[in-house]
Amino acid sequence: MWLEKFFKKQFIAFYKEDEYKTILQVVKNKQILSTEEKSFEDKKEFVKYIREKIDDNPQTYISTVLLTINQGVIPSCSKQVYLDKDIDPDNVKILCLGKYSFYVSFYELRNLENEYKFDLDFVYSVFAVIDAMADERKNRFYLLVLKNHLVILGYENFIPIYSDIIELNEEEPGDIDEDIVEDIDLEEELISDIDSVEEEEIDDSEITNEQTSKEAEILNHLKSAIKEYYDNYSSDFIEKIIILDTIGIDITLNSLIEDELLISSEIKQIDFLNSINRLSIESV
Repeated sequence: MWLEKFFKKQFIAFYKEDEYKTILQVVKNKQILSTEEKSFEDKKEFVKYIREKIDDNPQTYISTVLLTINQGVIPSCSKQVYLDKDIDPDNVKILCLGKYSFYVSFYELRNLENEYKFDLDFVYSVFAVIDAMADERKNRFYLLVLKNHLVILGYENFIPIYSDIIELNEEEPGDIDEDIVEDIDLEEELISDIDSVEEEEIDDSEITNEQTSKEAEILNHLKSAIKEYYDNYSSDFIEKIIILDTIGIDITLNSLIEDELLISSEIKQIDFLNSINRLSIESV
């Protein structure tokens, strides 16, 4: 109905790691009029907030992403290709985008839909959200960095062929390469302010140690992913690594990636929730 473009709609996107992060945008004729962002530690408070917003405006659309491991990308839409890769096409929901497709487990979709006392209008594979943001696609590696997850999508000649989701554990980063940690420490030491007062040096050291753990863990996982990519997916050289940053990682990670892997790197600050909502706005 043509009158619909004059109505105000609400779009709410959320995802959960250790808390519920949400964005609410009021939209008219696909233009964003206002934005509200909130975080909730308590699930009941989160659900109450969503239900109240739906009551305020029945034209409310709720979207979220799956961050579970049972999803991925296939450089084809053929069911036979899925079977060749030991994926039963009857057990996954497939989104075909021409020469490639994203899939998510029906089981995990049902679990997600049954988890909340409100309807979900859009549930996206996290890889599909990255794909929608990817403006460079020729032999590129994308890393979406969330607080507790690292999501990787690799492109060969404009087609995504590799995907992985890794849970990050800042407190226990596992068998991180000690040389990487030492390199990051050296980078931080060189750029630190030697004239800072003693109290400020202590505070900076604490921040640096926290960042060092996170960046070292990301770099270690990236090295493993690239090895897997070359061993099992493609022999084409990865020309660039693009980091989609949501947490404020240290810019020295760029030079470390280039030194360790000899691949150019770029960090882009992104609003992940806004990107999810934009997909929904364009779909309504």
